[in-house]
Amino acid sequence: MNSQIIPPAHSTRTLVFTRVLGPPLAVFFILIPGINLTLFALRAHFNLTTNTILLIALTVWISTKTSLWVAIVAALENFLFLNYLFTPPFHTFAIGDRNDLISLLAFILASITASLFLAQLKSRNKKLLQRSEEGAFLSNLASEIIRGNNSIDEILDYSLGVFGIEEIAVVTKIATIPQTEVQVIFGEMDDVTWEILSNEIKLNSRYSLLSRPPVLEETLRNLFTTFGSQILILLERQSLEESKKQLTEVKEADQMRSALLAAVSHDLRGPLASTKAAISSLLNREIDWSKQDQSELLNTANHSLNQLNGLIENLLDMSRLEANAISIHWRTVDIADAISGAIKSLRDFHDRVNIKVEPDLPSFTIDPILLERILVNLMENALKFNPPDRDVEIEVSALPRSIVIKVIDHGPGVSVQSRNQIFLPFQRLGDRDNRTGVGLGLAIVKGFTELMKGTITVEETTLGGATMVLTFPSLPIETVNW
Repeated sequence: MNSQIIPPAHSTRTLVFTRVLGPPLAVFFILIPGINLTLFALRAHFNLTTNTILLIALTVWISTKTSLWVAIVAALENFLFLNYLFTPPFHTFAIGDRNDLISLLAFILASITASLFLAQLKSRNKKLLQRSEEGAFLSNLASEIIRGNNSIDEILDYSLGVFGIEEIAVVTKIATIPQTEVQVIFGEMDDVTWEILSNEIKLNSRYSLLSRPPVLEETLRNLFTTFGSQILILLERQSLEESKKQLTEVKEADQMRSALLAAVSHDLRGPLASTKAAISSLLNREIDWSKQDQSELLNTANHSLNQLNGLIENLLDMSRLEANAISIHWRTVDIADAISGAIKSLRDFHDRVNIKVEPDLPSFTIDPILLERILVNLMENALKFNPPDRDVEIEVSALPRSIVIKVIDHGPGVSVQSRNQIFLPFQRLGDRDNRTGVGLGLAIVKGFTELMKGTITVEETTLGGATMVLTFPSLPIETVNW
């Protein structure tokens, strides 16, 4: 979009007409003299009647190929040649026989009449062709608009050839004193003059259609006006789509806010209630708690606070992901050490994780902090749904250009329809189970994984369960070039 300042209009305007005279000169000085001299050379074989018919045919042919004025001048020139070369007395413009005069007058009358008739016929054909092209253009334009296949800029570019203009643009005007500011919304218009602006096509109170040179012919201007109405349809559709997009974004934000409030209020209530109950019990001086009871109450408070800490960490991680505020610190790590560190970070049940690492795995480039957060989230998620008598399994293997980490549980599994949905924020299978958390864990896993150029997919575990498959490129740190 660009804007231009239009100065006040001037009263003087200049209109320059340029005509190319090459083709008419060739007709007048080469074609007609050449044919007449050829007929003169063959005068022993042709009489005046034959020459008259041949020159009428020549005039008619010229009228089919050129404009009316060229055809009329050609008819007059042939009349003079016919009189000078083929009518006695020869080589003079005098006419000795009355019959010859009648033949010459009949020639000029027939030639001009034929030229006028052909000119009208060509004009009608031209108008019919123009109407056909205009109809086809508007039909195609309407069809494309209905299908929504063309942008406004594409349609404006296409219209240049249809209207025979150099530039076209959709503009909006801002009235200022003593000047007018014109902003180009779509298309191109390098220099807007008052002549262009005074021949605008108003689309509505806000937008106008301008062209260089201005479209002045009445029939073409009517087509230009119809074309402008189609452009207005596109403008209104675009405005509706933008409004719909804004409403969708607002609706999504409201849904996200509502989900966050509902999830946080639900998930905060349980741990806070447990913590408060445990601490209040310990502070109650009327009850003499045994050491075992005190230990159980403290463990309950500690477990609840760990849940709150995990919830806050997930909320902070999700906000950083949405704000694109996470920096990647690439390091060369040993995958076995990274998994062991993640297991130690588990708040509970770290003894229920079984690790199987393929021998001689290469080191690979990763952010170890983000990798640990990924693995902790995946293992905690797997432990929530894994049967108490089964271990969560971690399997690590190497492909030619990647490292594959699988976190395997033997729980209820994930349906094929839900495998993409579980990575969205606030999506929880088995909702309303306090153990499932606020529903951000897998969304954070996916975000962190993609930040480090990896992928995560869900597979079905043999004999039931879900297998989370992480795949990261196995590149040495000096070759990393994201």
